[in-house]
Amino acid sequence: MENTLSVDLSERSRNLALFESFLFAVINVVSFCGNLSVCYAVYRKQRLRTLANMFVVALAVSDISMSTCCMPFTVATLFRGRWIFGDSFCRFHGFAAFTCGLASLLTMGIIAVSRYFCVVRPHKYLVIFNTRKTFFYIAALWSAAFIGSVPPFFFQTGGFEFQPGKAMCLYTFETHIAYTAFIECFYVATPLILITTCYTIVFYTVSRSNRNFAQEYNSRQLRPNVEEAKVTKTLATVMAGFACCWLPIGIIDYIDAIRGHHTLPRQVYLAYSCLAYLSSTINPLIYGVMNRHLRREYKSMIRKVLCLQNCQNVSISDETSGSEGRKIPRKE
Repeated sequence: MENTLSVDLSERSRNLALFESFLFAVINVVSFCGNLSVCYAVYRKQRLRTLANMFVVALAVSDISMSTCCMPFTVATLFRGRWIFGDSFCRFHGFAAFTCGLASLLTMGIIAVSRYFCVVRPHKYLVIFNTRKTFFYIAALWSAAFIGSVPPFFFQTGGFEFQPGKAMCLYTFETHIAYTAFIECFYVATPLILITTCYTIVFYTVSRSNRNFAQEYNSRQLRPNVEEAKVTKTLATVMAGFACCWLPIGIIDYIDAIRGHHTLPRQVYLAYSCLAYLSSTINPLIYGVMNRHLRREYKSMIRKVLCLQNCQNVSISDETSGSEGRKIPRKE
């Protein structure tokens, strides 16, 4: 089946190869620029440097890593129709993609736990999630992602290999069922259980509090709860988008693990890669739409870029018109 997928990749029509390359290149650029904007917005504005946004930045960093260490090489592979970067870099490429994916899942889980304590048990929130501990949590989850991605380097068979259907190097989930089961349970199922449980309790708590405060007409107490509801909805939307991208990925990995090899069409595996990369792209778009403070900062940055571009154009135009308006003196 791998040979068939390799042939399908190399013998595509020119138009299809250009379309696939262009699609992944757009995802790459949007992911890099969008997540970089999130980091810059939080760096630029003091009011955005909150504990919740520290996890948002950590998520953006994992997405930036994905857009720099993984996506460009998939674009090149789709354009050339084969992997051209060698076996050693293939292993690094697969390791980077695996690590960034696991780090994103773990970050989603810790974000859900932090929202639970912030909304449901606020008296314990600052004890469990102060600045120093938040940095520790981020370092710990990245260490866990790194540790979880190292074992494939030591497998005698399988490990990180080029998968032509996905146009990228990745861990072959179907070769080591025990390790795959460990990854699925610890790094996938556990964060998803935490996310589902925490957000269910948070939504219930916020909804009940707002109903009680609204009945008492206590707008001063209602406002903080409305703000918490907005932040929670934003993070929950990020989680929903992430789940929509990664649930099909998990199903495809499960099918391959059960069958023992790749049996699905190339289009399915290419959609697999597209969803994996798209999950790193949608987060800054969701923040820009739903988070009022980040949306305001996005608009400010866009206006500055446009103003700078217009000022440069005006300056060039003035210089051109000035040079044309000057007359060269004639020699008598």
